[in-house]
Amino acid sequence: MLIRASVGTLAQLGMIDLKMLEVPKTVYLLQYSPFGCLASCTFCSQSKNSSSSKDLLSRIRWPAVELDTIIERVLQNEKKFSRLCIQSIIKENFEEELLYIVNRVRRASISLPISLSISPVSKEFLERAKWAGVDFIGVGLDAASPRVLAKIKKPYTWEEYWNFITDSIRVFGKRKVNVHLIFGLGETETEFAEAMQRVYDVGAEVSLFAFTPLAGTPAEKNGRPDIIRYRIIQILRSLLSKGYKLNEVAYFEKGKVVLKQGPWLNRIRFSFLTSGCPGCNRPFYNESPALIYNYPSVSLIEKDINAIKRQLSRAGLNPEVV
Repeated sequence: MLIRASVGTLAQLGMIDLKMLEVPKTVYLLQYSPFGCLASCTFCSQSKNSSSSKDLLSRIRWPAVELDTIIERVLQNEKKFSRLCIQSIIKENFEEELLYIVNRVRRASISLPISLSISPVSKEFLERAKWAGVDFIGVGLDAASPRVLAKIKKPYTWEEYWNFITDSIRVFGKRKVNVHLIFGLGETETEFAEAMQRVYDVGAEVSLFAFTPLAGTPAEKNGRPDIIRYRIIQILRSLLSKGYKLNEVAYFEKGKVVLKQGPWLNRIRFSFLTSGCPGCNRPFYNESPALIYNYPSVSLIEKDINAIKRQLSRAGLNPEVV
């Protein structure tokens, strides 16, 4: 069976030679199809409506390799990683294939915890996945409102995604479900902030992404989000994750999020780390090293600290809080 693996994963497994500024802490795998995914998401290179190479997901290459080869290499290099993540595409029988992959990994005595990033499926499937060894679920909601969801042509309705999020929490537990939200798809900051609050209200976590325009996709001519505004959203996500409520720490002015001054704005540098399942750092999935949206490590934050301080100063925040 073929499966895709990110080039960073393959490099960590010793299967390709690649110089990396930061190494992945998760084994990143993607279901294989030579035709990509049957969904029509306008921003995704795997979409059936994209002319991008199906070796791509976001800005990273994902070559196809034999599943057995990957499993053998992971067994030999397990100490380099803290998690294994399997990302799904929509194709015929993709649910059963995912369960086969999870069971194959577990039968091989790989002890890494397993995340599954998946579109809405039945509660029965979720229960089977948990029994097979999955401990975290990622939900590709991506859009912050029904309006944006329709605009980017997601394959399910707003209600179906939220019902799936609820089912996932019931099966896996609170804070074991990561809802993917992409900033820069045409939403307002009000929509985005309120969507994040809803995620935390229901007991899930936000995995925050920055929109990345990709050649060959319908959204290729759209611009990247402003880095200053993204920093504000990162800080807000971090505060909501810590249990603060939106109206406690922020308000809206002319459609923009404004962070309130308070003790919550002390030592916020960890807000800029990649958000996701435990151990997920996704090095340069959304960005080049020249302009980092999500930092894959604290050491890179430290290296870039002066640039971050300038960004916060331009956002009207005290740069010393970093």
